[in-house]
Amino acid sequence: MKALFLDRDGVTIDYIPYLSRPEQVSLPEGAGEALKIWQDEGYQLVIVTNQSGISRGYFSLEDVEEIHQRIVEEYRSFGVEFADILICPHQPSDNCQCRKPSPYLLLNYSEKENIDLSQSWFMGDAPSDIECAINAGCQPVLLLTGRGKETQEKLPNYKVSISIFENLSDTLDLVISKKRP
Repeated sequence: MKALFLDRDGVTIDYIPYLSRPEQVSLPEGAGEALKIWQDEGYQLVIVTNQSGISRGYFSLEDVEEIHQRIVEEYRSFGVEFADILICPHQPSDNCQCRKPSPYLLLNYSEKENIDLSQSWFMGDAPSDIECAINAGCQPVLLLTGRGKETQEKLPNYKVSISIFENLSDTLDLVISKKRP
């Protein structure tokens, strides 16, 4: 099996730092249609998100779960179903093993769900997303949404090929190109 791992803030939903209420959730234009096509091409859709606001006391795990329920409902109207939402609730100073750029969440999920990481993608807008993809052995994709333009300036530091797209809709070239002989 293969997966499309997605960062939450700035990729799956519009970027709002420390988003804390379900009513703040807004889907990027064309994201629902794009993720439906990825799903129809056989990719499990999995959100992977660092939510340090939990350990910082900005909001609770229950608040985050309500936000995730809203995201799931919004995407469901496009026929999109997320296989899972993986959360790291820690801040960097906690030195946990699950915070991106650590591949821990992806490796655990892929082992549990029999995901072939070499056939999977990780789409993000931050250096931690790109590094997580590289560390897990899946294909990194930088979206220029959210913090993506700032991250793009750091790409020369990486020694692997990183696909860059303006937004989720533009990533469909990755799926379509895989079908060409």
